[in-house]
Amino acid sequence: MERIDFQSWMPGAFDGKPFGPGDLEALEEEAGVGRCVVMPEAEDRPDNDRLAARIRGRPRMVGCAAVNPRLGEEAVEELERAVLGLGFRGLRLFPAEHGYPVDGGEVDPVLEKARELGVPVTVDGCRENCEPARVAAAARKFPEVPFIVDVGFRPSAPPASMKVPLPPEGRIAEAARETPNVYLGLTAMAAVELYCIKRLMGVCGPEKLIFGSNAPWGLPRLAVRGFEMVRLPRQQEEAVLGGTLAALYRLPGEEG
Repeated sequence: MERIDFQSWMPGAFDGKPFGPGDLEALEEEAGVGRCVVMPEAEDRPDNDRLAARIRGRPRMVGCAAVNPRLGEEAVEELERAVLGLGFRGLRLFPAEHGYPVDGGEVDPVLEKARELGVPVTVDGCRENCEPARVAAAARKFPEVPFIVDVGFRPSAPPASMKVPLPPEGRIAEAARETPNVYLGLTAMAAVELYCIKRLMGVCGPEKLIFGSNAPWGLPRLAVRGFEMVRLPRQQEEAVLGGTLAALYRLPGEEG
């Protein structure tokens, strides 16, 4: 089964040096990752055209559009153009950066377009405007749309032995367990914390976990290593490292 990274980026520069498609591919190759989903940065008007130009001719890179729902109909039209015109296969939302609640009414037209186009949606989790309860509420309004939640660094998922009370807004693992179309994306900073993987898995099951790196800020090889150290059965590990994401993105050659 091919390994697929649910979240990576293409900044113009990284660590004080120019950064391009070849640099991202090198990071992914180091981890044995076959394909990676690449997203635009969180500008007021995310530049999908710039990303499309940079990944053109790179079949291992899967474009994911980003839009700002606060722009109204412009955002809806941009999502449709990016998917049908640029060939992008997903949607990235930035509720914290763009300043809107993910379950708010102004997001609904964009999510309705995502449903119509059949693309999954990636959002942040455990941050302002996209707390677990809000993500679950948005997902329940659009049950046909898969929501992949970037749980961030050390998400609200402490071991049960710590007996930490459940916060009023809920925890993301419980949201994934109780909402069929919510999945948890673990990037390198979370995957290196083995207790985090085990805690999330214990609550919502391995079928809800998806591997990612957040490259170049996170190293794919560390994220892969984290999942390997959990020692899942082979079929479960293959699903986490690429199988589930391939199905959600309807990637050629990986649909089951």
